[in-house]
Amino acid sequence: MENRIKNYEKFIKEAAKHPTSELKIYHSEMVRNFQHERAVHLIVMLFFVALTLVMMTIALHGIIFVGGPFTIFASIIAALLFIITAFYIKHYYFLENHIQKLYDITTTLYKND
Repeated sequence: MENRIKNYEKFIKEAAKHPTSELKIYHSEMVRNFQHERAVHLIVMLFFVALTLVMMTIALHGIIFVGGPFTIFASIIAALLFIITAFYIKHYYFLENHIQKLYDITTTLYKND
């Protein structure tokens, strides 16, 4: 997805120098697709954040009160979820920033109308 957005951004920056009505329609569709992608990743990211917090709470509770193999298992799962969540946050940050750049290009496309 990151490569797709980067490639599209390069394409549209070059094409925006000579905007046509077809280009504006195409750009609107692409921005809508990227917005949908961003929304899906936001939902998934929030799910992983919630799941990570739950597992961290369970692991911390186990460390403080219970101990044993379940605590080790919960701690490992919490650590893995934390790593996955960090990557989701990084990816969502990328999507958000590049879609904001596409909004700027949209402004450029319609500036001369």
